This record gives sequence, C-alpha cells and structure tokens, in this order.
Amino acid sequence: MKIGIIGSSGFIGKNLNFYFKKKNKYKIFSFSSFSKYKESWVKKICSEIKINKPDLIINCAASQNLNDDKKAIKKLLNSNLYSNVMFLNQSLKNKNFKGYISFGTKWEFDTNRNYNPLNFYAATKHANDIFFKYYSLKKKITTISLKIFDTYGANDKRNKILNLLLKKYKKNQTLNITPGKQYLDYVHINDVCELINIICKDIKNNKLKGFKMYTVSSKNPIKLLSLINKLNLNLNRKLRVKVGAKKYRLNEAMKPIKKIINYPGWKPKLNLVKEIKKIFDGTHD
Repeated sequence: MKIGIIGSSGFIGKNLNFYFKKKNKYKIFSFSSFSKYKESWVKKICSEIKINKPDLIINCAASQNLNDDKKAIKKLLNSNLYSNVMFLNQSLKNKNFKGYISFGTKWEFDTNRNYNPLNFYAATKHANDIFFKYYSLKKKITTISLKIFDTYGANDKRNKILNLLLKKYKKNQTLNITPGKQYLDYVHINDVCELINIICKDIKNNKLKGFKMYTVSSKNPIKLLSLINKLNLNLNRKLRVKVGAKKYRLNEAMKPIKKIINYPGWKPKLNLVKEIKKIFDGTHD
C-alpha cells in the first residue's frame, strides 16, 4: 500500500513520516509543503496525487489560525475545507484509492461531546466531517476523522505550554502562566503514530468502512497546575512559574470532554510524567 502524507513538515506529519519509514511496511510519499507553494499549494498537491496515485492519504496539514477576521476566515476555509475536497476529488480518480485520514480537534465539542465549536478554526474542522460522510457514502471509500486533544513529544517546535515551560526550564527562567485550572489531555506522539498505523492496517484489510470519527484521548485529563506540581516532584529541578500572571485566552477550553470514543482496542502506552522528564532532563532517545 502506498501512503501519502500531507503536512509532513509539521509536528504530527514529521513524526508519522519518520515512524512509517522506520517500520518499512508501506511505500511512503511526502507531499510538498504549504510554506513553499503558498497560493498554488492545493494545485501542487493535486498534481502530486495525480502522479503518485496513493492508496491512502493522511492529511496532517491545516491552518490553526484562532482569529475570525476576514483574512483568517479565508485562510481557514481554503486550508481546512476546500483543500480536503479537492484532494479527495483528485484521489478518487485512482481506482485503487481506499481511504483518507484527517485530524479534527477537541475544540469542536463541549464537555459532553456535543457539537459546540470553540472558535472558527474548530467550526471548519467539524464541517469537514459532512464532506467526509458524503464521499464515503457516494464514492464508497473510508474516511477517518481523528479528534486530537493534546499531543507532545521530543523536538516539538509548536507554541504550546509544554514547550514554553521547556524553554524556560532549560534557561532556569520564570514563565508567567494562567491560574492553571484548565484541563489538558496529553497523548504522546509515538502513541498517536501507533494508532494511525493500526487504522491504516485496518483500512488496508477492509476492516473499516464508511465514515468514522474517533477521539484521541489519554482518558486521564489533568489540570495544568496539577501537572506542574507532579513535574516538580520528578524533574531534576523545579519549574519556575508565576501562577495567575496571565489571563486565560478568549474562549479557553477549561473542562475535559467526558464522552470519549477512542479507536477500539487502542490505548496510549506511554506515561505522561516519565516522558516529559525525559524531554526536560535530556534523557530521551
């Protein structure tokens, strides 16, 4: 099976690309990055799909702009909706095309997993599911929407709280944070890669049909302040934080999602505190 990865320069895509090439089970093709082609990116990807004819596509690319001004909306619609439709249309011209995996966000839901988008970004992610259902019903392919909660791992360059803490920890500096009562639900990137490998195998073996939506949750959400306290008991030195020095973001997701529907038979294996210690104290591989 030939798998094409869109967004292989991002955190999830880069790790997936490395994971599959290390496994050496499938033929892996990495598509061109948005940063290089900008306005012509969708056209470029469609051209590469036509040439390479992947049996399965994993789309890790997305705009994560949290604004809702005119410029942001245009970018979000183009990156998160229009692109998926065009990629699917082109992929279906290959008679061997089997499936499409994309990523949503926990921000699409309230605490009871009812649809209640936190922002326009989350709304575009949820809207994808309508198109995925359409293509699965009409074109008889498998489409998977994975609702990612919080991910982490080594060499993560994203502007996330763990990475901000890491930068300050390495320099022994203080980080200003919120009161820290928001819940986080972390899954290590290696566990995410294992999950996607299982899904790819099941698509290949025709065990998955139609449109499916799954959460990607540790099932062990933790408050930011509680996580910091746990880390301070395990790291070589304490994190320096000023609690309450920052306000929560507008529309901050405070509560955990209760109704989890992870992929059947999959659960994260890696321990959060142990893995963060490896990253912070420099003992990871």
